[in-house]
Amino acid sequence: MRNRFGVFAVVVLICLALPFASASGQTKDKLSFSIVTGGTGGVWYPLGGAIGGVIGQKVPNTEATAEVTTAAIDNLKLLCAGKAGMAFAYDYHAVWANDGKIEALGKKQPVRIVLGFYEQPLHVVTKEGTGIQSIMDLKGKRVCTGAPNSGTEEQADYVLKAMGIDWNKDFKREKLGAGESVSALKDGKIDAFFWSGAVPTSSIIDLSTAPGLKMVLLPLGGETADKIMKANPGVFHKTAFAKGSYSLEKDVDTLAITAVLNALESFPQDRVYQIVKAIFDSTQEIASVWKGATKLTPERSISQITPDAIKYLHPGAVKFFKEKGALK
Repeated sequence: MRNRFGVFAVVVLICLALPFASASGQTKDKLSFSIVTGGTGGVWYPLGGAIGGVIGQKVPNTEATAEVTTAAIDNLKLLCAGKAGMAFAYDYHAVWANDGKIEALGKKQPVRIVLGFYEQPLHVVTKEGTGIQSIMDLKGKRVCTGAPNSGTEEQADYVLKAMGIDWNKDFKREKLGAGESVSALKDGKIDAFFWSGAVPTSSIIDLSTAPGLKMVLLPLGGETADKIMKANPGVFHKTAFAKGSYSLEKDVDTLAITAVLNALESFPQDRVYQIVKAIFDSTQEIASVWKGATKLTPERSISQITPDAIKYLHPGAVKFFKEKGALK
């Protein structure tokens, strides 16, 4: 893997040279940018790579490269600092960025949604033998809350605070990405971990099929889900891990958010339109790294975004979705 600081030094130079649009939103100049994603064990990095390939092949004078990051909050910081052209995060982040509610960004930021990809359930993962059967059982254990500045860490914080658990006092906290968390759980170095990611996530599949180990997904439903949602309005919605996913013998209730691709308002409108069109024209190719692409339609993309967030759809994306009848 390339040295991250070297990569972003290059990205800074690229972004400083970006030929962002005039008031008309049109440009014919060469446009090169990075898509900031997440860790290598998650979905965003390979998905970002596939999207970058589609952009390079199907959008004239445009190229994009996926970069490894610690995910959502890190991505938004890089996007708003001009060190990336597009960034994966969640639908509610667009609302909070524009309202100035994301402390890490420092101020209100004109973040715009390019498209919604998929519902992203919160995995709270352990294994048989740890004695953990619910969120409250995490007390006194060794628990990973996600990589620093990641969406996983952010959501773990929301859930734990809502349940009255202090991650600095009530358990031994680790800060690892999905792949590292899986390895640590296998090796007995942690007892449980949080992961916010698409179903299926490759590293979680690996854990669920590991010989000599039975993976357990903790349920987040009923009164527990209601309590968490009340404490964090506009963030989560209820869902479930379906029977059969990760070899589950029955459905498991959980909470979810929606993963989206973002850009700043200044990103050229014509390029956003072309990029969104190219993505929907290439779902079969993208399905090689994310199977959910086969089910992605303009209507589904829009329906997954909360009403509060849809008003922050990028103008170039608005044009595409209106043409397809997915947006009025």
